[in-house]
Amino acid sequence: MTHDSLPTVLLPGGGGDAAIGALRALRQAGFKGRIVSTDANPLSTGLYLADSHHVLPPIKDPSFFDRALEVIERERIDVIFPTSGFDTLIYSQRKAELEARGVTVAMSDWPVVESCIDKWMFYQRTHERFPLPRTTLDPEARHDFPCFVKPVRGKGARGIALCRNEGELAAEVAKRDDLIIQDYLPGEEYSIDCLSDLAGKPLAAVPRERIAVKEGICVKGRVVRDPEVEKTCFELAAFLGIKGPSCMQMKRDEDGRMRFVEVNPRMGGATIFASLAGVNIAWLLLELACGREVAIEPFREITVLRFYDEVVV
Repeated sequence: MTHDSLPTVLLPGGGGDAAIGALRALRQAGFKGRIVSTDANPLSTGLYLADSHHVLPPIKDPSFFDRALEVIERERIDVIFPTSGFDTLIYSQRKAELEARGVTVAMSDWPVVESCIDKWMFYQRTHERFPLPRTTLDPEARHDFPCFVKPVRGKGARGIALCRNEGELAAEVAKRDDLIIQDYLPGEEYSIDCLSDLAGKPLAAVPRERIAVKEGICVKGRVVRDPEVEKTCFELAAFLGIKGPSCMQMKRDEDGRMRFVEVNPRMGGATIFASLAGVNIAWLLLELACGREVAIEPFREITVLRFYDEVVV
């Protein structure tokens, strides 16, 4: 890929809001290159918004990567975006192989992705240096109620439950044995859409308050300026070795202090909010993948309300 060519971009997880948001942000920026979307579900909306689309096996299918590689070669993919949590794990694992084929895998390296997807590993790595809620694997430990349980490896709001007493905690623990137990944080919830360059230098952090959430995705949000939060996110991104986009989750505790809940080493389901506020992370990522320098402009404080749209196939 030369600096002056129009690259072809692969957006995995075409059924997710992250892929759809990235596609829309690229088009809003005037991108004229081709966009290819993939998903395991043939009725994923993002498939039909792209210039070309392919249905791949589920991520756990042993044939997934071979089939994905066929698509990458057939479509002459130049850049792969991290728009699907589980796909990002596979593509980051095969990053060296893909880049040897001339494909820019615009995401963090596999050890970084793994250390974020595994929430217990993330806690162990970061809690002594950054503010996090108390977290344990031990259901027999002392817990303040209410508390949250969530899968060690999960996506969005799947498998998360609020436990108000010992009985509810015991019931959740009885369902599965791969849960972390975390102090409940009662305050406002924030997502911070971040971007680092492909060498790992943090470039941008755009906080947004999650006013209303459905199935883990922000449907009403307020982009806000918070220099302290932005600085702390820069520090965490550098500490983890994040490359490309990430979506950091924070929440206020009972004293109003912000604490990190988790970090997703990919674009978030509402990263389009940052683009609307003036930091088009999808476009900036593409520019970085093409080897260009980028300038991050100050973003606006805005409130964004989302609504459904229709696609006829």
